[in-house]
Amino acid sequence: MTGLRAKQKARRREMIEKAAVHLFEKKGFAVTTIEDISEEALVSPATVYNYYGNKGELLLALIAHGEEDTRSKRAEYEQRAASEDPADLLTDIIGSNMQNTLRYMSRELWGHVVAYVATTSDPDVAPRYLAGIADDLAAALAVALEKYSELGVLRPLDAEQYAYLMTRLERNHFLGFIYLKSMTIEEMLAGVRKDITLLVESLKA
Repeated sequence: MTGLRAKQKARRREMIEKAAVHLFEKKGFAVTTIEDISEEALVSPATVYNYYGNKGELLLALIAHGEEDTRSKRAEYEQRAASEDPADLLTDIIGSNMQNTLRYMSRELWGHVVAYVATTSDPDVAPRYLAGIADDLAAALAVALEKYSELGVLRPLDAEQYAYLMTRLERNHFLGFIYLKSMTIEEMLAGVRKDITLLVESLKA
């Protein structure tokens, strides 16, 4: 029974999140209500509140999904660092993360995310948002940086510090993509490669 309940709960979460993404994109985050989401997901408003607490928490849960693939590939990235060029691998880690986030949430929905984080009166949202979009990516980058330093490809360095620096570069390009509607994904990724290549050159042993 416990296994069945867990599956039912996971299915309800999936339905709620799918409905939320659709409505946030169609109507906008600000005007979409919990009642709208529950109606589309075929659950009660109480169920949505029970699972997420409020609309902002639901949005943060959607953001977290975009980081799952990056989190699961840390061991793979460490192995790849033994044979791949650092600029190529680090660019791929960042680029894959960017594309995963866009698979879960569209460019338009990310615009709503940025607006919500910038305008909410809840002081806890911005720190949690920043941690949600940076921590897993930074951890993956740090694993690769540490391996390159260990192998002597890069000089001794503070892998965590440089990893977070790279996440800030990533965020700059990603926000540019969100704001500049004429920018293509290819242009965004090319900008990332240019910055990461320049940074890697300065770190070589």
